[in-house]
Amino acid sequence: MKNILLLTDGIVAKHFLKRVVENFVIENNYLVVYYDEKIIPEKREGNFRFYKFDPTSFVKLSQLFDEKISQVMIIMGNKIDTEASYENIRKIDNNISIIIFDKWDLKIDDQNAILINANEILANRLIDYLPNIPIVAQNVGLGLGEIMEVLVPFGSSYVYRHIGSIEQKNWKIAAIYRNNKLILPEPKQMIWPNDLLLLIGEPKVLKYIFKSIKRETGQFPLPYGTNSYLFIDAKREKRFEIEKSLQDALYLHSRLKDKKLIIRVINPSCIKVLEMIKEVDREDVEVEIDFSSNNSFEIILRDILTYKVGIIMLFNRLFENKELKKILFKANLPILTFSKEPINILKYSALLLCKNKDLVLISSTIFDISIQLQLDLVLFNIDPEGGNNINIIEHYENLASIFSKNIKVVKSKNNPIRELQKEKSILQFLPFSKKILKNRLSTIFSTDPESLYFKLDKFPKIFIPIN
Repeated sequence: MKNILLLTDGIVAKHFLKRVVENFVIENNYLVVYYDEKIIPEKREGNFRFYKFDPTSFVKLSQLFDEKISQVMIIMGNKIDTEASYENIRKIDNNISIIIFDKWDLKIDDQNAILINANEILANRLIDYLPNIPIVAQNVGLGLGEIMEVLVPFGSSYVYRHIGSIEQKNWKIAAIYRNNKLILPEPKQMIWPNDLLLLIGEPKVLKYIFKSIKRETGQFPLPYGTNSYLFIDAKREKRFEIEKSLQDALYLHSRLKDKKLIIRVINPSCIKVLEMIKEVDREDVEVEIDFSSNNSFEIILRDILTYKVGIIMLFNRLFENKELKKILFKANLPILTFSKEPINILKYSALLLCKNKDLVLISSTIFDISIQLQLDLVLFNIDPEGGNNINIIEHYENLASIFSKNIKVVKSKNNPIRELQKEKSILQFLPFSKKILKNRLSTIFSTDPESLYFKLDKFPKIFIPIN
């Protein structure tokens, strides 16, 4: 066992000795120097030896070093005695580790001495009790705020999000505590209201993440990313499609909480089209044109990391490119496809209810976007007697109540595609599942409205990742 020398005096030393005796008696041998009987605990164990003399006495202190001392702790109530005790220890041993209780902001420059600033610790502990203040680990790691815990509020934009769908650059969700149980996070793990998240990362980044988690819904594209991204293929798209995409993307940029709109153009061909696109370039709208001959769709995946993309936008006809659609599915981000219908005249967000439990997983994003675009939510229940749909409706109605959002449920047993084609001014939401990747020919006889999404191309759509 190690020999620990404790130089003690004052009320803090009294509480410290009591805690050591009660909790850590068997691990070490303790040599306790004191000169006030009041600080000595009533309970004394065999591995405690007490020496009553002035800790500032160099001669008496040096005699204790006849034994091999592994560490010294100075816990004194007086600044002068603390400094004198430290100096005496250093005269005896230049390299021994010294832990010093400091409430006077001592100026000790010693790589083998650790100053425990009592004022800082107490202030940090008091801050922990203030509402909406991040709790950082004080006694593990560096203690600089690189470890933090955050309680997820019900209205957070992180609620009902998969871990894998959240951008985690320079930070990580290390653990989830739910119902007093530890959950080790996996990409498919979902965040629920009142989850306690243990975060690890750069302190500055964690402060930003804390604020974003505590913000209520209405912060999209967080937590997927911070910027919107418009993808234009000038070779494959018609001029009116490019113009329409630009108009809608700029409108959404003015309504969403993104920081920047990134416009990526590949295969530039027409000078007039390029000039039209360049005209919108400004501080918060960044136009990036790729003039290289190898204009691969893979550039999207690179841009996502470079520009912290939170949503990808493009015209619906371009979305039907098989290669591009696979890239977008791999991106694991919300995808917005424009149609001939202008975005700025939309009145409703629409969701077709079917036998798909994933509709619950995308609810938070639907409400987030609907709130920012001021759209009322309409649920089209095509199977009114289906028990699964009843649970989904209840889930959405609960969220609508929490977010003070209007919601309408339309019940019908008719063909859902035909029913929805009658509607106008709708932004349709769908889970971005592998069904969306299917070849159109393979869905001819399908009755799944998600597989038949392309039959509603008159509406702009947002595909939300579920993996």
